[in-house]
Amino acid sequence: MSDLQNRVDMLEKAVGRILTGKDHANISGLKIYHQGIPSFNATLVAFSARSGSTSGISVGFTLKFSHVITNLGNHYNPTDGIFIAPVHGLYMFHWTMNCFTTGSNYCGTSLMINGSGKGQIYSGEDAGSYYHTGSNSVIVEVQAGDHVWIETNTWSNVRIHTWSSFSGFLMSML
Repeated sequence: MSDLQNRVDMLEKAVGRILTGKDHANISGLKIYHQGIPSFNATLVAFSARSGSTSGISVGFTLKFSHVITNLGNHYNPTDGIFIAPVHGLYMFHWTMNCFTTGSNYCGTSLMINGSGKGQIYSGEDAGSYYHTGSNSVIVEVQAGDHVWIETNTWSNVRIHTWSSFSGFLMSML
């Protein structure tokens, strides 16, 4: 059995060197998916969803992006608008708001993680009635089980236009 174990160890080292360029790569967590792309301890997490037309909301409202485009891992819930991180890692989130404002009104939203704001968008505040679009991206460390959502933070007589969106993905496990 020791000869077999030695051969496996040598093979792991050789493959580790080929894949990483390092002499002492630990590939014990290596998974190779059906596409043939090697990945270390890979967890596929990505979602993208867009809104429909929404009105009658106020400050502190969790926006629900109900038209799901992608939801790898099923960690985004379109019913409540909340993404729950499955693993501790570095994530990127992006959201775009297309709002219809009238008068001196504007729409403001925040990326929230467990109730703490991590990024904001403000758009609007013209004298007339216009569609305003703003977007933001945030790269942030998120713990497993953290809740992530988009929330209104300054809002007055505004309607969200179709195609506002919210998306995110796991960049790297930590």
